[in-house]
Amino acid sequence: MSFFSEPTGEMADMALEPLEPEDDESLPEGLPPPAGGRQRGGRPPPQTSAEAGRHAARRTQRDPDAKPGSDFWDRIARGQNVTKIGGATNPRDVASQIAAQGRAAVDCPLLQCVGPQSTNQAMKAIAIARTYLRQSDASGSSTHPDIAVYPEFVKLDSAQGGGGGANDTLSAMQLVLSKRSRRTSVDKDGRQLKVGKDTDAKALAGAIASCTREGSRVELTAIGAASVNQAVKAVAIARQFVEEEAIDLCCRPEFVELSDDQLGDGTAGGPTSALRLLVLVEQT
Repeated sequence: MSFFSEPTGEMADMALEPLEPEDDESLPEGLPPPAGGRQRGGRPPPQTSAEAGRHAARRTQRDPDAKPGSDFWDRIARGQNVTKIGGATNPRDVASQIAAQGRAAVDCPLLQCVGPQSTNQAMKAIAIARTYLRQSDASGSSTHPDIAVYPEFVKLDSAQGGGGGANDTLSAMQLVLSKRSRRTSVDKDGRQLKVGKDTDAKALAGAIASCTREGSRVELTAIGAASVNQAVKAVAIARQFVEEEAIDLCCRPEFVELSDDQLGDGTAGGPTSALRLLVLVEQT
């Protein structure tokens, strides 16, 4: 079921909000961020300026009246492929950017978020972008990829995060996006886990790691920013749990509607929109 329609016309110049610290720390206590330079999850190596220039040469002729930097080609040519997500960022704007880069011969943007609301906006943007790519893949003459997400914890200094003092660091969630082949529907039953705002991310990560070791499919369902944040943190922690086992985990977010019976909380009011994360295992 499609919940969104992609805007037409050239994508407008995007002025995304700077990252701002929120009360909830993204990095769980006792789990240090992974060492820099890790290339897990099929993350492509950084593009050189020469490679970026070759890709930029493939773009179509732009509107001469367009403002500089109004499309992703200019940013990538300058070596800038990081998008900072704020709590008030419009997910559809980011989704259009992700989908456009997903169709082009360039890497998808790297998303950086601080706090539950920012992480929720980023995951919604990815889910919408996957819808855009699926729609264009079904209706177009060329094949368009799907998007997989590899969440990881990072530390950002105040200059990167857009807040705090000169020597402050912010715990952030970094979402590495990678193009993947589109999967056909899978009828195999899996483990369906509901995630709430008070869910222990470490405990959930342990359950995810255990299921994936057994070859079980895992689906996480979350409603609301705080719940989505806990689900994404759990996947990031689970990736650390299985790091030494020659496997890696990624997720693919999508929107679903849950009936009153599926909610199981005794409330009635019609279908409720939720975000579902399909957790997948990859060999490294």
